[in-house]
Amino acid sequence: MSTPSGSNPLPMADKLEAKGGNGGKIWDDGVHEGVSQIYIQEGSTGGIASIKFDYVKNGQPKAGSTHGNSYQNFTEWFDLNHTCDEHILSVKCYYDEGEIQGLVIKTNIRTSAYMGYNIGTTFTLEVKGKKIVGFHGSFDKNLTSLGAYFAPLSPAK
Repeated sequence: MSTPSGSNPLPMADKLEAKGGNGGKIWDDGVHEGVSQIYIQEGSTGGIASIKFDYVKNGQPKAGSTHGNSYQNFTEWFDLNHTCDEHILSVKCYYDEGEIQGLVIKTNIRTSAYMGYNIGTTFTLEVKGKKIVGFHGSFDKNLTSLGAYFAPLSPAK
């Protein structure tokens, strides 16, 4: 199958099922070329009240949708330099009392500070030899689960 001149086909991706709690409204951002920014808003009593991922489309940043109860501005964010091929390798999630409490993002270049709260048990969204190209999950009062789409790493240039 050919693609129109100048367009970038989306990478073939594997969907890693969402982990964390059960229930809530399911959301799915689908597959993209990459991730350019992650924003969170901490909940007033713990957890993540809202989350937003911006993606890369045709080599340019593209705003994503906000998932959750956004009643204030985002409290934390993490920018990726997609122009130098920075990409997410894994997301370590902190989970407690049926909600995702916090995140730590690991890229091929660096690791973020804690975003949210570092309490509870942990799980990691990661597939060796692949990068994250999209997210999905569920929401109730706060973020209850998080999953990701993984695509092969680009060959070294």
